[in-house]
Amino acid sequence: MRANRGLLSILLSVLLFFMISTVCVQKGVAAEEPETIAGVVTKTDKGIIIEAEDGDYIVKGADLSKMVGKLVEATGVINETDKGDYIDVKSFEEIQE
Repeated sequence: MRANRGLLSILLSVLLFFMISTVCVQKGVAAEEPETIAGVVTKTDKGIIIEAEDGDYIVKGADLSKMVGKLVEATGVINETDKGDYIDVKSFEEIQE
């Protein structure tokens, strides 16, 4: 009887390990890739946004307040929410027209 409990305990531990590993791998695969957008930096009641051709993106992750009124190219991860589209900016540069 004890041997069966020990074996059952080992099997449950192995199963739990594989379940946790699968979840971790899936989350890693699902990580979003950075995208690049171009637009004019604007200050609004929502905060600093980039007005791009395909819509407005609320800026997170970088201070673009000194770029208000300027055309920029920003790279970051884009998230769509009910409150609007966000870009978590990793890098940006001013575009000279």
